[in-house]
Amino acid sequence: MLGAAATALSSALALPAPAEGQIAQVLEAVNSGGSWIRLPVEGGHASYRSPAFPLVGMALDGCVKIWERHSGSWTISARDAMGDARLDVTAAPGEPVRFDYKAGFQAQLEVDVEWSEPRDTTLLVWVGVSTPMNQDADRDICQPPPG
Repeated sequence: MLGAAATALSSALALPAPAEGQIAQVLEAVNSGGSWIRLPVEGGHASYRSPAFPLVGMALDGCVKIWERHSGSWTISARDAMGDARLDVTAAPGEPVRFDYKAGFQAQLEVDVEWSEPRDTTLLVWVGVSTPMNQDADRDICQPPPG
């Protein structure tokens, strides 16, 4: 499936930083279990392109879940432009979509979103991530932490 492990990761990496800083930000996102992502939607469409960032062969397990209070259906197409990982899914709000991802040395994410409603909004999506070696049996990465 996708290497979109990292819509969560790419949001943490949206600002330019040296490679060491980017790796630290990736590890922080993984250690915290993921991140909420906000993406502006205009006329029912949104896109995001990340800069290239180092992942150095990292393997990730992930889950994407659209905020429960959104309406309609959401088609998400994400791919790693520097690899062959891809995720194409249509999901309803609150529906978890799991994926796994094995990165190359670097990743560059391209995400396109289409909403079933041709309006403007801000898409809120939880992207939970963990490494296969760092999984907590008591934590479901599809569930954001309370707070």
